[in-house]
Amino acid sequence: MKDHIVLTEGKELLTDALFSLEEPWRGRFLNLVANQATGRAWDERVPTRKEVATWLGDGDLYQEIKLLLNVWQGAQL
Repeated sequence: MKDHIVLTEGKELLTDALFSLEEPWRGRFLNLVANQATGRAWDERVPTRKEVATWLGDGDLYQEIKLLLNVWQGAQL
């Protein structure tokens, strides 16, 4: 069974947090999201905000990326 769909506010906040990172971390996190969302079939271009927000609507992916970002930053999003 598919997990819950993430509320728009949550995925937008996480999307904003990812895009606000400084390089090289922004690119690394965005690449991770793209690869996780597409089963590693991503073409390596930088995904758009819309693509990232759409992918983060998946509850499992949202939780994984949120946890990784929180651990990496040592903060709670």
